[in-house]
Amino acid sequence: MGRISIDKPLIKELSELLDENNLSEISVTQGRLSLKVSRNLTSGGTIITQNRDKNTLEVEDKEVLSDYAGAVKSPMVGTIYLASSPKDKPFISIGQSIKEGDQLFIIEAMKTMNPVKSPFSGVVKQINIKNETPVEYDEVLAVIDII
Repeated sequence: MGRISIDKPLIKELSELLDENNLSEISVTQGRLSLKVSRNLTSGGTIITQNRDKNTLEVEDKEVLSDYAGAVKSPMVGTIYLASSPKDKPFISIGQSIKEGDQLFIIEAMKTMNPVKSPFSGVVKQINIKNETPVEYDEVLAVIDII
């Protein structure tokens, strides 16, 4: 693949538009050049893809949460619940101290409710999912600062 020049000021401007307008993706096409800037909503970062003549270049400028030592990943595909019922308070909240084995979430898979327990003790730094949404296997659900 030949060298592809990146219009950094344009990418910066599009990234700011994403944040300002709470958009997930913006695409711009000029002739044979197309540029797509999209937010990775689970990690809060930005993924940039530039395509010229079917050559693609991706630039990732984001924290890779799956490599973080305190990442809590989904053990299965299913629908996630933050509390045991809609009237109950969530199992965890940001800033909360938790112990290894504490329940964090419930994942419903094949009409079975499966508890997701903390693999370590620490403080909840980030919750990356919303209640009653689908999750994928190995998706980062939360980040815990390990004590």
